Amino acid sequence: MVSVAGARAQQLSEKLQNAVGHWQVVNSDGSPGGKVDTYLTDGKLFGRVTEVRPGRTPKDVCDKCSGEYKNQLILGMVIIRNFHPEGDDWMDGTVVDPENGKEYKGKIWAVGKDSLKMRGYVGISLLGRTETWTRIP
Repeated sequence: MVSVAGARAQQLSEKLQNAVGHWQVVNSDGSPGGKVDTYLTDGKLFGRVTEVRPGRTPKDVCDKCSGEYKNQLILGMVIIRNFHPEGDDWMDGTVVDPENGKEYKGKIWAVGKDSLKMRGYVGISLLGRTETWTRIP
C-alpha cells in the first residue's frame, strides 16, 4: 500500500514520511504490544494491525468495540484513520484501542527515523496518553 502512495509521499517532509512503515507497539509499561503497519491513502495516514499483542490469538475480535469495529478481527483491523499532515505532524485522525474498544482523537509524529509517537485523547490533548512505537527493519 505504501508504494501506491509513493508519489504523494515525495511531496511530504522527511519527518512526515518517517511515520510510514512497520512498527512495534511499546506499551506504557515498556512491554511489547502488537505490530502495526502505517501507510498513506489519498494523502492521509492510516494504520493496520499486522500482529496482535502477546496473549491474544489471530482469531480474537474486538468485542468491546462499537459500530463498524464491533466483533471485527483485531488482526487486520485499521486502527489509525484519516490523519492529515499539519506542519511536521499528522493530526486530527482517529485511533481505536482494541483493548478497551474506545475511539480517540489523535496526533502522530516521528522522532528520527526509527521512533513514532502517538497521542490519543478524548476532548483535548491534555486528557490523553502518548505511546512510543519502534520501527521494525
